[in-house]
Amino acid sequence: MGVLRRQIGLVCALVFFIGYASLLPHVYALPRPPVANEMQVAVPRFAQVVMAAGDRFLAANLAGFRALVVSTESMTAESYRILGLVQSDVSWFNPAHEDNYYIAAAILPWVGQLEVTQYILQRASTARPFDWQPAFYYGFNEYHFHKNPIVGAEWLRRAASQTKDEMEQISLQQMAAQWVTKAEDLELSIRIQRAMARETKHKAFSAFLEKRAVRLENLLLLDRAASRYQEIKGQYPSQVEALVEAALLDAIPPDPFAMRYVIDSRGKVTAVAPPAVTSGNRK
Repeated sequence: MGVLRRQIGLVCALVFFIGYASLLPHVYALPRPPVANEMQVAVPRFAQVVMAAGDRFLAANLAGFRALVVSTESMTAESYRILGLVQSDVSWFNPAHEDNYYIAAAILPWVGQLEVTQYILQRASTARPFDWQPAFYYGFNEYHFHKNPIVGAEWLRRAASQTKDEMEQISLQQMAAQWVTKAEDLELSIRIQRAMARETKHKAFSAFLEKRAVRLENLLLLDRAASRYQEIKGQYPSQVEALVEAALLDAIPPDPFAMRYVIDSRGKVTAVAPPAVTSGNRK
């Protein structure tokens, strides 16, 4: 029985090899623009597996080596597209491949291959639950390229959950909190800040997040009052105190971080540091 299985295996391997040998000349004969030697063609996945004797991890390593040794100085847009295909193949064969997601994060999003990068990083984050960096890079790309701070912050929170280092957790959570405040939907930002405050195990950081939620609530209140003032007066107030004078607010809410609120010509309210007290102003 064992001999029969080995014979069947050898026959199958021979059939695959013959099929690959007959296909390869046609693949390389396909028209393509001149590109870097290492990135001349994206070989079909099944052919890569055959070349690796059926071992998908070996196939991932072989494709990863192509991406690792490529020189990017003189590559064209088509070269980078092929590089993205090669690296997505590596991720498909072995999503936990560390070198692959490093190279993808460092090169691909900056040369127009963002979606490929996110595909690789998402798979790496799932396959490497002990590694916070794929989720961090994914979140950064959402924040920087897609201009979506909410989704970016969600991935930073995921990154924080994938590290056991306490300081790394706090740093990632704090960065996520900062990104959330840049979202246009302040109500959603407030909810996320409070959710993060409930989730964290660190009391001091929880208190910090709660204060940030209070600040966002204050900014939302002041922004709405400024918009109402503009509807009534035809222009935005030059100072937030005018909102109280116009009976739109009972009082200006105190900032939880002891900052002061100011309003610009577009009616946007922000928190700024109070003016420094000079020696001449002291009693």
